[in-house]
Amino acid sequence: MSIGTITVRKLIQSVTEGEIRIPAFQRDFVWEPDRVQFLMDSLYKKFPVGTLLLWRTKEKLEHDRMLGPFNLPDPKKEYPIEYVLDGQQRITSIFAVFQTELQKSPKNNINWLDIYFDLDANQDAQDSQFIALHPHEVKINHIPLNILFDVKRYGGFVRNYPDQSRIVEIDKLQAAFQDVQIPTETVEVTDHSSIAIIFERVNRGGVPLDTYQLLSAWTWSGDFDLRAKFDELGDDLDDHGYKELAEEPDLLLKCCAAVIKDDASAKTIIELNGTDVRLKFDDFKRGLLGAVDFLKRECHVVSFKNLPYKSMLIPLTRCFATAKAAGFHPSAIQRAALIRWFWHSCFSRRYSNSVDTAVKADIAAIKNLLSNNLTDITNRTINVSPEFFLENIFSISSVNTKTFVLMLANKNPKSFLSGATVDLNKVLLSSNRREYHHIFPKDHLEKSLNLTDKIDIFPLANFAFLTKTDNASIQNTPPQTYASRIDPAQKDSILSTHFISPNGLVSIYSDFLKERAEALSEEANRLSN
Repeated sequence: MSIGTITVRKLIQSVTEGEIRIPAFQRDFVWEPDRVQFLMDSLYKKFPVGTLLLWRTKEKLEHDRMLGPFNLPDPKKEYPIEYVLDGQQRITSIFAVFQTELQKSPKNNINWLDIYFDLDANQDAQDSQFIALHPHEVKINHIPLNILFDVKRYGGFVRNYPDQSRIVEIDKLQAAFQDVQIPTETVEVTDHSSIAIIFERVNRGGVPLDTYQLLSAWTWSGDFDLRAKFDELGDDLDDHGYKELAEEPDLLLKCCAAVIKDDASAKTIIELNGTDVRLKFDDFKRGLLGAVDFLKRECHVVSFKNLPYKSMLIPLTRCFATAKAAGFHPSAIQRAALIRWFWHSCFSRRYSNSVDTAVKADIAAIKNLLSNNLTDITNRTINVSPEFFLENIFSISSVNTKTFVLMLANKNPKSFLSGATVDLNKVLLSSNRREYHHIFPKDHLEKSLNLTDKIDIFPLANFAFLTKTDNASIQNTPPQTYASRIDPAQKDSILSTHFISPNGLVSIYSDFLKERAEALSEEANRLSN
């Protein structure tokens, strides 16, 4: 790594000649005009603006990104090319403010305003002497910065400036920017994984590394376009009700790496070979869609947002990946083990911490399962106590609530009053709290029992599925009252689909919660062990 500086003039020249480029794995330019004007003020006042981190290489990446609103020209010479790893927003701002050669692309959607120096602004450290303006807002005291490095335009501007007594101030402005030295660090490595790690670490405090864009930039081209393939896969996922999964390219890459290399680590993803991916992409696709079908059919996970842990898809995709056009169909024993793995992983919160470790171990367990060695999965045990359903508050976005909801759905519940089977697909897809019912209504608990704490009113054990019609009909009615409206001939069977005993609705609240939590606990342990 070399440390140095670069002047504003040299920066503009290097970008114009195509020597400094923005790799495709960088994000778009996002700075608003006020941030640009404050950057100019900091440069003018010699305040630190941070170090630019560049990757110098002989390699021309397959894809570049525009530099803000500008399409970058091809390099005028083969070597070196310097790709921006950190400092894209600053470089884009500086270039866009001062350069005069490149035209802004008419297709860009960037909110750009030219920056001016205000000759009449307060000259203190706190206030900015620079301002972003629309053309109609420019006055005689506003000096455009885009003339400072263009000799011809600068000369014409100062010769024709109405107040010649202020030319000295304008010359000082020009000299100040010509003197600016911006610190740089330049790395020269050929290993892509090293560049990925560097980029990830310098961006750890901001937006995380987009491995998908990174990999697309240097691995795929010509006859195989990863982005196009993922777009096509997104259409298939939409047909399966998992359209949100298509918006998780990094997760999809991990699933892909698990299929190809039996490993989903960041290092493995970066080192994926383009040829291997091309040859195995259909296997991966069948694996992913097979995993989705399994989750929907066997676990009632009808959409991606219902999945308690999205990383569970990684080993599951590895399981269903196959070269067979008809897909992989597990035996009855394998299917039972997979179902058990799903519930155990959810209730044990296996993917809450040390996710990479859990994924690696489960990929190994899945490989053994495919060889009919189920011990890695069947040896896992857990005790889900009744407290799980008493001490966790119902919150549709939480992992514990998602797991609880899926367990209820697994019982194919029937609505209290109508006895109709609840349309689970509709309820789960909406993920709306209004689709779930307080068995002992909130209003009743607050007014009749004087309960106010959330844990007393919103425990998991106090929630059930109902049809929208029954939910609206019951509203705040106490269970002792609406229980009489349940068809006596169906009552026991209806309540059993909710893990409620025949007399549960007429019990006192504390007894009801205890009894139902025990029934839910028994079911959770049956599924997980």
